[in-house]
Amino acid sequence: MTPHFHVVMVRHQTGERIPILLDVDRQPITWINMYLLLRLRPRLASSSQEKALYVLGLFWAWCSMQTIPVRERLESGDGLTPEEIVSRLYPWLRHSFQSRGSVRQLVVSPNTVAYRMRVISQFITWHLENAMAKWPVGSPEIGQIRAKLQVLQRTFASTGIARTELQEHATALSSDELASLVEICRPGSDGNPWKPAYQPRNYLILLLMATLGLRRGEVLKLRMGDCLLSRPVPMVQIRRSPDDPDDPRLDEPQVKTESRILPCDMSLARLLDDYICSGRREIAGSDRTPFLFLARSGQPMSLFRVNGILDQIGAVHPQFRDLHPHALRTTCATLFRAQGVNRGFDEDRIDKNMMYFFGWRSPTSIRAYIADAIRKEASEISLSYQASLLGTVRRS
Repeated sequence: MTPHFHVVMVRHQTGERIPILLDVDRQPITWINMYLLLRLRPRLASSSQEKALYVLGLFWAWCSMQTIPVRERLESGDGLTPEEIVSRLYPWLRHSFQSRGSVRQLVVSPNTVAYRMRVISQFITWHLENAMAKWPVGSPEIGQIRAKLQVLQRTFASTGIARTELQEHATALSSDELASLVEICRPGSDGNPWKPAYQPRNYLILLLMATLGLRRGEVLKLRMGDCLLSRPVPMVQIRRSPDDPDDPRLDEPQVKTESRILPCDMSLARLLDDYICSGRREIAGSDRTPFLFLARSGQPMSLFRVNGILDQIGAVHPQFRDLHPHALRTTCATLFRAQGVNRGFDEDRIDKNMMYFFGWRSPTSIRAYIADAIRKEASEISLSYQASLLGTVRRS
Protein backbone atom coordinates (compact mmCIF):
# COMPACT_ATOMS: atom_id res chain seq x y z
CA MET A 1 0.00 0.00 0.00
CA THR A 2 1.33 3.44 -0.95
CA PRO A 3 2.05 5.62 2.11
CA HIS A 4 -0.04 8.78 2.08
CA PHE A 5 1.36 12.27 2.45
CA HIS A 6 0.05 15.83 2.41
CA VAL A 7 1.48 19.07 1.04
CA VAL A 8 0.05 22.07 2.90
CA MET A 9 0.77 25.75 2.42
CA VAL A 10 1.51 27.83 5.50
CA ARG A 11 1.28 31.63 5.38
CA HIS A 12 3.62 33.47 7.74
CA GLN A 13 2.56 36.81 9.23
CA THR A 14 5.20 38.49 7.04
CA GLY A 15 3.27 37.27 3.98
CA GLU A 16 5.70 34.50 3.04
CA ARG A 17 4.07 31.24 1.89
CA ILE A 18 5.93 28.04 2.75
CA PRO A 19 4.76 24.57 1.67
CA ILE A 20 5.27 21.78 4.22
CA LEU A 21 5.32 18.02 3.62
CA LEU A 22 3.34 15.98 6.16
CA ASP A 23 2.92 12.24 6.61
CA VAL A 24 -0.41 10.43 6.93
CA ASP A 25 -0.63 11.49 10.61
CA ARG A 26 -0.03 15.12 9.56
CA GLN A 27 3.41 15.17 11.13
CA PRO A 28 6.22 17.05 9.32
CA ILE A 29 8.65 14.92 7.32
CA THR A 30 11.68 16.77 8.65
CA TRP A 31 14.52 15.54 6.43
CA ILE A 32 12.67 16.62 3.27
CA ASN A 33 11.28 19.86 4.69
CA MET A 34 14.80 20.89 5.68
CA TYR A 35 15.90 20.57 2.06
CA LEU A 36 13.03 22.80 0.97
CA LEU A 37 13.82 25.46 3.58
CA LEU A 38 17.57 25.50 3.01
CA ARG A 39 17.78 24.87 -0.73
CA LEU A 40 14.52 25.57 -2.56
CA ARG A 41 13.04 28.42 -0.52
CA PRO A 42 15.77 30.98 -1.39
CA ARG A 43 15.53 30.13 -5.12
CA LEU A 44 11.91 29.36 -6.02
CA ALA A 45 8.50 30.98 -5.72
CA SER A 46 6.13 29.29 -3.30
CA SER A 47 4.09 27.71 -6.12
CA SER A 48 7.24 26.15 -7.60
CA GLN A 49 8.30 24.95 -4.16
CA GLU A 50 4.91 23.31 -3.73
CA LYS A 51 5.21 21.53 -7.08
CA ALA A 52 8.69 20.21 -6.22
CA LEU A 53 7.59 19.18 -2.73
CA TYR A 54 4.83 17.00 -4.18
CA VAL A 55 7.47 15.13 -6.19
CA LEU A 56 9.59 14.73 -3.07
CA GLY A 57 6.49 13.39 -1.36
CA LEU A 58 6.33 10.69 -4.02
CA PHE A 59 10.01 9.96 -3.37
CA TRP A 60 9.35 9.73 0.38
CA ALA A 61 6.50 7.29 -0.29
CA TRP A 62 8.84 5.18 -2.44
CA CYS A 63 11.53 5.24 0.27
CA SER A 64 8.98 4.12 2.87
CA MET A 65 8.29 0.94 0.88
CA GLN A 66 11.95 -0.03 0.38
CA THR A 67 13.90 -2.53 2.46
CA ILE A 68 17.00 -0.35 2.21
CA PRO A 69 17.47 2.60 4.61
CA VAL A 70 17.39 5.32 1.93
CA ARG A 71 17.63 8.31 4.25
CA GLU A 72 20.67 6.92 6.09
CA ARG A 73 22.38 6.12 2.81
CA LEU A 74 21.85 9.61 1.46
CA GLU A 75 23.05 11.31 4.62
CA SER A 76 26.14 9.08 4.80
CA GLY A 77 27.05 9.75 1.17
CA ASP A 78 26.34 6.25 -0.15
CA GLY A 79 23.39 7.37 -2.28
CA LEU A 80 21.53 4.96 -4.55
CA THR A 81 22.93 2.46 -7.00
CA PRO A 82 22.23 2.68 -10.76
CA GLU A 83 20.20 -0.55 -10.51
CA GLU A 84 18.00 0.91 -7.77
CA ILE A 85 17.38 4.04 -9.83
CA VAL A 86 16.68 2.31 -13.14
CA SER A 87 14.82 -0.79 -11.99
CA ARG A 88 12.96 0.44 -8.93
CA LEU A 89 12.70 4.22 -8.65
CA TYR A 90 12.14 5.06 -12.33
CA PRO A 91 9.17 2.66 -12.81
CA TRP A 92 7.60 4.04 -9.66
CA LEU A 93 7.86 7.62 -10.89
CA ARG A 94 6.17 6.72 -14.18
CA HIS A 95 2.94 5.92 -12.32
CA SER A 96 0.02 8.31 -12.40
CA PHE A 97 -1.15 8.84 -8.83
CA GLN A 98 -4.23 10.76 -9.88
CA SER A 99 -7.32 9.29 -8.23
CA ARG A 100 -9.98 11.65 -9.58
CA GLY A 101 -12.03 11.25 -12.71
CA SER A 102 -13.81 8.33 -14.30
CA VAL A 103 -10.85 7.52 -16.56
CA ARG A 104 -7.56 7.05 -14.76
CA GLN A 105 -4.19 7.22 -16.48
CA LEU A 106 -1.75 4.47 -15.60
CA VAL A 107 1.41 6.39 -16.51
CA VAL A 108 2.31 10.05 -16.87
CA SER A 109 3.96 11.75 -19.84
CA PRO A 110 7.72 11.40 -20.47
CA ASN A 111 8.19 15.10 -19.70
CA THR A 112 6.51 14.66 -16.30
CA VAL A 113 8.75 11.70 -15.52
CA ALA A 114 11.80 13.72 -16.55
CA TYR A 115 10.75 16.54 -14.23
CA ARG A 116 10.27 14.14 -11.32
CA MET A 117 13.64 12.55 -11.94
CA ARG A 118 15.30 15.98 -12.09
CA VAL A 119 13.78 17.10 -8.78
CA ILE A 120 14.85 13.92 -7.00
CA SER A 121 18.31 13.99 -8.56
CA GLN A 122 18.83 17.50 -7.19
CA PHE A 123 17.56 16.38 -3.78
CA ILE A 124 19.97 13.44 -3.63
CA THR A 125 22.83 15.58 -4.97
CA TRP A 126 22.29 18.06 -2.14
CA HIS A 127 22.51 15.29 0.44
CA LEU A 128 25.69 13.85 -1.03
CA GLU A 129 27.30 17.28 -1.23
CA ASN A 130 26.47 17.80 2.45
CA ALA A 131 28.02 14.41 3.22
CA MET A 132 31.25 15.46 1.48
CA ALA A 133 31.32 18.73 3.45
CA LYS A 134 31.47 16.79 6.74
CA TRP A 135 34.91 15.36 5.94
CA PRO A 136 38.19 17.29 6.35
CA VAL A 137 39.79 18.60 3.17
CA GLY A 138 41.87 15.89 1.50
CA SER A 139 40.00 12.96 3.02
CA PRO A 140 39.72 9.97 0.65
CA GLU A 141 36.05 9.69 1.53
CA ILE A 142 35.38 12.93 -0.39
CA GLY A 143 36.69 11.42 -3.61
CA GLN A 144 34.65 8.28 -3.07
CA ILE A 145 31.43 10.23 -2.55
CA ARG A 146 32.19 12.47 -5.55
CA ALA A 147 32.64 9.40 -7.75
CA LYS A 148 29.30 8.00 -6.57
CA LEU A 149 27.68 11.37 -7.22
CA GLN A 150 28.94 11.48 -10.80
CA VAL A 151 27.60 7.98 -11.50
CA LEU A 152 24.29 8.86 -9.86
CA GLN A 153 23.87 12.07 -11.89
CA ARG A 154 24.66 10.29 -15.17
CA THR A 155 22.16 7.56 -14.32
CA PHE A 156 19.41 10.04 -13.52
CA ALA A 157 20.12 12.06 -16.66
CA SER A 158 20.08 9.07 -19.00
CA THR A 159 17.13 7.32 -17.34
CA GLY A 160 14.88 10.33 -17.07
CA ILE A 161 15.72 11.75 -20.48
CA ALA A 162 12.73 12.88 -22.50
CA ARG A 163 12.32 14.74 -25.72
CA THR A 164 11.38 18.23 -24.65
CA GLU A 165 8.13 19.17 -26.27
CA LEU A 166 6.93 22.70 -26.75
CA GLN A 167 4.96 23.66 -23.69
CA GLU A 168 1.31 23.10 -24.40
CA HIS A 169 -0.81 26.21 -24.41
CA ALA A 170 -4.48 26.73 -24.91
CA THR A 171 -5.22 27.36 -28.58
CA ALA A 172 -5.36 31.01 -29.61
CA LEU A 173 -8.67 32.48 -30.69
CA SER A 174 -9.04 33.85 -34.20
CA SER A 175 -9.65 37.58 -34.67
CA ASP A 176 -13.34 36.90 -35.34
CA GLU A 177 -13.66 34.67 -32.27
CA LEU A 178 -11.99 37.30 -30.09
CA ALA A 179 -14.28 40.04 -31.42
CA SER A 180 -17.31 37.85 -30.73
CA LEU A 181 -16.09 37.10 -27.20
CA VAL A 182 -15.49 40.77 -26.41
CA GLU A 183 -18.97 41.68 -27.67
CA ILE A 184 -20.59 38.92 -25.60
CA CYS A 185 -18.84 40.12 -22.45
CA ARG A 186 -19.51 43.84 -22.96
CA PRO A 187 -21.60 45.14 -20.03
CA GLY A 188 -25.24 45.28 -21.00
CA SER A 189 -24.87 42.81 -23.87
CA ASP A 190 -27.83 40.48 -24.33
CA GLY A 191 -25.47 37.49 -24.25
CA ASN A 192 -23.55 38.58 -21.16
CA PRO A 193 -23.45 35.58 -18.75
CA TRP A 194 -22.81 37.54 -15.56
CA LYS A 195 -25.02 39.42 -13.15
CA PRO A 196 -25.13 43.16 -13.90
CA ALA A 197 -23.18 44.06 -10.74
CA TYR A 198 -20.17 41.99 -11.83
CA GLN A 199 -20.21 42.70 -15.56
CA PRO A 200 -17.78 45.72 -15.54
CA ARG A 201 -15.28 43.89 -13.33
CA ASN A 202 -15.33 40.66 -15.33
CA TYR A 203 -15.22 42.52 -18.64
CA LEU A 204 -12.08 44.36 -17.52
CA ILE A 205 -10.41 41.13 -16.42
CA LEU A 206 -11.08 39.61 -19.83
CA LEU A 207 -9.83 42.72 -21.67
CA LEU A 208 -6.60 42.90 -19.67
CA MET A 209 -5.81 39.29 -20.52
CA ALA A 210 -6.80 39.65 -24.18
CA THR A 211 -5.28 43.07 -24.98
CA LEU A 212 -2.24 43.20 -22.66
CA GLY A 213 -1.60 39.45 -22.56
CA LEU A 214 -1.61 39.34 -18.76
CA ARG A 215 -1.58 36.05 -16.91
CA ARG A 216 -4.45 35.59 -14.48
CA GLY A 217 -1.96 35.92 -11.59
CA GLU A 218 -0.72 39.23 -12.99
CA VAL A 219 -4.30 40.50 -13.28
CA LEU A 220 -5.06 39.57 -9.68
CA LYS A 221 -1.87 41.19 -8.34
CA LEU A 222 -2.77 44.56 -9.86
CA ARG A 223 -3.24 47.33 -7.32
CA MET A 224 -5.12 50.54 -7.91
CA GLY A 225 -1.79 52.37 -7.83
CA ASP A 226 -0.56 50.26 -10.74
CA CYS A 227 -3.10 51.91 -13.05
CA LEU A 228 -1.26 55.04 -14.18
CA LEU A 229 -4.21 56.55 -15.99
CA SER A 230 -3.45 60.29 -15.75
CA ARG A 231 -0.38 60.12 -18.00
CA PRO A 232 -0.51 61.39 -21.60
CA VAL A 233 -0.33 57.72 -22.57
CA PRO A 234 -2.08 55.72 -19.83
CA MET A 235 -0.04 52.85 -18.45
CA VAL A 236 -0.59 49.66 -16.47
CA GLN A 237 2.32 48.57 -14.29
CA ILE A 238 3.05 44.87 -13.73
CA ARG A 239 5.18 44.31 -10.63
CA ARG A 240 6.73 41.23 -9.08
CA SER A 241 5.84 41.04 -5.39
CA PRO A 242 6.23 37.49 -4.06
CA ASP A 243 5.26 36.83 -0.45
CA ASP A 244 3.32 40.09 -0.31
CA PRO A 245 2.35 40.85 3.33
CA ASP A 246 -0.69 42.81 2.08
CA ASP A 247 -2.03 39.78 0.23
CA PRO A 248 -4.26 37.61 2.47
CA ARG A 249 -4.65 34.83 -0.12
CA LEU A 250 -3.01 31.54 0.91
CA ASP A 251 -2.70 30.54 -2.75
CA GLU A 252 -1.01 33.80 -3.66
CA PRO A 253 -1.19 34.81 -7.33
CA GLN A 254 2.25 35.22 -8.84
CA VAL A 255 3.81 37.53 -11.42
CA LYS A 256 5.99 34.81 -12.97
CA THR A 257 7.48 37.05 -15.65
CA GLU A 258 9.50 40.27 -15.49
CA SER A 259 8.09 43.52 -14.15
CA ARG A 260 7.10 45.92 -16.91
CA ILE A 261 4.95 48.96 -17.76
CA LEU A 262 2.47 48.53 -20.63
CA PRO A 263 0.68 51.24 -22.62
CA CYS A 264 -3.07 51.32 -22.29
CA ASP A 265 -5.55 52.38 -24.97
CA MET A 266 -7.70 55.37 -23.97
CA SER A 267 -10.92 53.34 -24.13
CA LEU A 268 -9.44 50.71 -21.81
CA ALA A 269 -8.13 53.47 -19.53
CA ARG A 270 -11.64 54.96 -19.26
CA LEU A 271 -13.09 51.57 -18.33
CA LEU A 272 -10.44 51.14 -15.64
CA ASP A 273 -11.07 54.63 -14.29
CA ASP A 274 -14.84 54.09 -14.18
CA TYR A 275 -14.40 50.80 -12.36
CA ILE A 276 -11.99 52.27 -9.79
CA CYS A 277 -14.12 55.36 -9.16
CA SER A 278 -17.52 53.69 -9.04
CA GLY A 279 -17.91 49.92 -9.47
CA ARG A 280 -15.14 48.92 -7.09
CA ARG A 281 -16.24 51.38 -4.40
CA GLU A 282 -19.65 49.74 -4.22
CA ILE A 283 -18.09 46.54 -2.84
CA ALA A 284 -18.26 46.43 0.95
CA GLY A 285 -14.78 46.56 2.49
CA SER A 286 -13.08 47.69 -0.73
CA ASP A 287 -11.25 50.43 1.17
CA ARG A 288 -9.37 47.85 3.24
CA THR A 289 -7.28 46.38 0.42
CA PRO A 290 -5.20 47.93 -2.38
CA PHE A 291 -5.88 45.17 -4.92
CA LEU A 292 -7.87 46.14 -7.98
CA PHE A 293 -10.17 43.15 -8.45
CA LEU A 294 -12.23 42.02 -5.49
CA ALA A 295 -14.75 39.31 -4.73
CA ARG A 296 -18.14 40.28 -3.41
CA SER A 297 -16.81 39.67 0.12
CA GLY A 298 -14.41 42.58 -0.33
CA GLN A 299 -11.39 40.24 -0.36
CA PRO A 300 -9.00 40.00 -3.33
CA MET A 301 -10.27 37.57 -5.97
CA SER A 302 -8.83 34.06 -6.11
CA LEU A 303 -7.21 32.29 -9.05
CA PHE A 304 -10.01 29.75 -8.99
CA ARG A 305 -12.61 32.49 -9.38
CA VAL A 306 -11.02 33.75 -12.61
CA ASN A 307 -11.42 30.28 -14.10
CA GLY A 308 -15.02 30.30 -12.90
CA ILE A 309 -15.71 33.55 -14.73
CA LEU A 310 -14.62 32.02 -18.02
CA ASP A 311 -16.52 28.81 -17.28
CA GLN A 312 -19.69 30.89 -17.01
CA ILE A 313 -19.09 32.19 -20.54
CA GLY A 314 -18.80 28.64 -21.88
CA ALA A 315 -21.94 27.55 -20.04
CA VAL A 316 -24.01 30.12 -21.99
CA HIS A 317 -22.00 30.11 -25.24
CA PRO A 318 -20.87 26.56 -26.12
CA GLN A 319 -18.34 27.79 -28.71
CA PHE A 320 -16.28 29.06 -25.75
CA ARG A 321 -16.78 25.96 -23.59
CA ASP A 322 -13.03 25.23 -23.49
CA LEU A 323 -11.94 28.84 -22.96
CA HIS A 324 -9.02 29.07 -20.54
CA PRO A 325 -7.31 32.21 -19.15
CA HIS A 326 -4.08 31.29 -20.89
CA ALA A 327 -5.88 31.10 -24.25
CA LEU A 328 -6.31 34.86 -24.03
CA ARG A 329 -2.59 35.40 -23.41
CA THR A 330 -1.79 33.09 -26.33
CA THR A 331 -4.27 35.00 -28.49
CA CYS A 332 -2.62 38.29 -27.57
CA ALA A 333 0.84 36.90 -28.40
CA THR A 334 -0.34 35.55 -31.75
CA LEU A 335 -2.00 38.81 -32.79
CA PHE A 336 0.91 40.87 -31.41
CA ARG A 337 3.30 38.96 -33.64
CA ALA A 338 0.97 39.36 -36.63
CA GLN A 339 1.02 43.14 -36.11
CA GLY A 340 4.82 43.09 -36.16
CA VAL A 341 4.88 41.03 -39.34
CA ASN A 342 2.38 43.40 -41.00
CA ARG A 343 4.62 46.36 -40.09
CA GLY A 344 7.52 44.69 -41.85
CA PHE A 345 9.60 44.02 -38.72
CA ASP A 346 12.13 41.19 -38.93
CA GLU A 347 11.85 38.20 -36.58
CA ASP A 348 14.63 39.40 -34.28
CA ARG A 349 12.96 42.76 -33.73
CA ILE A 350 9.57 41.12 -33.16
CA ASP A 351 11.10 38.73 -30.63
CA LYS A 352 12.69 41.59 -28.67
CA ASN A 353 9.40 43.49 -28.56
CA MET A 354 7.52 40.39 -27.46
CA MET A 355 10.06 39.61 -24.75
CA TYR A 356 9.50 43.03 -23.18
CA PHE A 357 5.74 43.18 -23.63
CA PHE A 358 5.06 39.73 -22.21
CA GLY A 359 7.85 39.83 -19.60
CA TRP A 360 9.84 36.89 -20.94
CA ARG A 361 13.52 36.47 -20.13
CA SER A 362 14.43 34.34 -23.12
CA PRO A 363 13.36 34.16 -26.78
CA THR A 364 12.69 30.45 -26.27
CA SER A 365 9.63 31.40 -24.20
CA ILE A 366 8.03 32.83 -27.33
CA ARG A 367 7.99 29.60 -29.31
CA ALA A 368 5.16 27.87 -27.48
CA TYR A 369 2.88 30.89 -27.79
CA ILE A 370 3.27 31.36 -31.52
CA ALA A 371 3.59 27.69 -32.49
CA ASP A 372 0.05 27.61 -33.92
CA ALA A 373 0.70 30.75 -35.97
CA ILE A 374 3.94 29.31 -37.37
CA ARG A 375 2.21 26.04 -38.27
CA LYS A 376 -0.56 27.96 -40.01
CA GLU A 377 1.93 30.05 -42.00
CA ALA A 378 3.87 26.93 -42.96
CA SER A 379 0.66 25.22 -44.03
CA GLU A 380 -0.37 28.20 -46.19
CA ILE A 381 3.06 28.36 -47.83
CA SER A 382 3.01 24.61 -48.48
CA LEU A 383 -0.47 24.67 -50.01
CA SER A 384 0.46 27.63 -52.19
CA TYR A 385 3.57 25.81 -53.39
CA GLN A 386 1.63 22.61 -54.05
CA ALA A 387 -1.03 24.50 -55.99
CA SER A 388 1.56 26.24 -58.15
CA LEU A 389 3.42 22.99 -58.82
CA LEU A 390 0.33 20.94 -59.60
CA GLY A 391 -1.01 23.75 -61.76
CA THR A 392 2.21 23.61 -63.78
CA VAL A 393 1.89 19.85 -64.09
CA ARG A 394 -1.71 20.11 -65.30
CA ARG A 395 -0.81 22.72 -67.91
CA SER A 396 1.95 20.52 -69.28
